[in-house]
Order: sequence, then C-alpha cells, then structure tokens
Amino acid sequence: MAVPPGWCDPNDPNNPGNQNPDPSPFTEPPATQIIPGLFSNLCSKGWRPILITGLLRDMLVRHFAVPSNITEEDLRKYIWNENPPTGILIESIHRWRGDLVEKRPAIIMKRNAYQNMRFGIADRVRTTEDGHVEFTTGWVGSHTVFCIHGTGASVEILATEVVSYLNRFHQVIVEYLGLLRWNVTEVGAIAEIEESKESFVVPITIGWAYAENWRLELESMKLRRIALSTLLSC
Repeated sequence: MAVPPGWCDPNDPNNPGNQNPDPSPFTEPPATQIIPGLFSNLCSKGWRPILITGLLRDMLVRHFAVPSNITEEDLRKYIWNENPPTGILIESIHRWRGDLVEKRPAIIMKRNAYQNMRFGIADRVRTTEDGHVEFTTGWVGSHTVFCIHGTGASVEILATEVVSYLNRFHQVIVEYLGLLRWNVTEVGAIAEIEESKESFVVPITIGWAYAENWRLELESMKLRRIALSTLLSC
C-alpha cells in the first residue's frame, strides 16, 4: 500500500515508524518539542488518541472517495465528497448529527476507554551520560466504528467493506506509523437505532496500542552529598 499524501514519510528520521530507528528506545525529539515546518503533529509529538480518531477518518474518507477502491459493487454509488451533499457521511461522534444522515449511509467513530501499560519499573528506561532520565510507557485502547444504513442487508454489506479494509493493511499501518498494535478485534451484532426506526447499525471495534517516550532534563546538577558539619553547626 502506497503512503498517502500528507502522511509521515517512512524515511524521515523523525517518523516514529521509521524502518531503521535509533537503537535507543527513546525517540528524539522530546515530546514537548515541536519541529517547525512539519505538517503532521504525529512527527512532532507522537501518538495521541485524537490522532487515531483522525487516522481512522482519513483512511475511510480516502477509501470511499474513489469508486474503484470499493470492493462491494452496491456501495459504489455512495461516494464521499467534502462538499455537501455527500454520498456517505464519515465523521467522529462529536460532529455527528442524526438529521444529516437521513437516508444516506454513515460511518461514525468513537474513542473508547484506554489504559496504561507499563514496560518497566516506574516507566524508567535509562539515565543518559549528561544526567537526564528517559522514560517510556504504553497506552492500550480502542475505537468503535458504527456503520449505519437503511436496511439490515445494506448495513451488513457496509460493515463487511469497512472491516475488510481496516483489517487488510493492519501490518503496514503498524510498521509505517510506529504503532504497537492495530487490528479489528470485534464486530458487534446488528441492531436497530432507537432514534430512527428506519436505520440499522453494526459496531466495529478496532484495538490499538502505542508507546509514549519522554525525557526529564534537570535544571540543576543532582545533590551529591550533604555536609554533616554544616547541619551540626546550626
């Protein structure tokens, strides 16, 4: 799969998914440093849950924007367009409005809870030669993608298309984008939406994990010793 325009270049040394990373588990630059001139926050700050939401939306938008990408022939008439009206609505749950869906299919993304996964004692990796301490920790979570369509059969077709697309390239996504995990973990049961008796939904859960690296740089040298004679003379 070719790297889409606007994504991080896998040959960029600042890309967390670089194929030839530094042997150190800590990735430069520090998380608090923003590299001027870079378009993507991923290259500057590393992964965040909101960036995974954006990744999901970006992938699905690119897939449904070109009819030849869509494997299910019945879905090729529902083409995503940036300007309304669009053939299929693809948005995060924060921007979803039921009145905009109407009779169109829709794909809505929602972040679920995520947990910390420690790699070592106190997340500590090492102390550098200049006295700075480097840390790394893991975050494990998931997103749910809700596929919505007007009939039970049509929403099954839409869900199958989405599952197939998100799962086929999971290894490429992990390698190119520096994630620890990315895969479809569950496809839920079909259900009728309570607010709209003419729409059905299938939830798809995508599991992910990534590492967060940072460094603490002390503003002053460590206290090497305490003179007892000074304390006793007080």
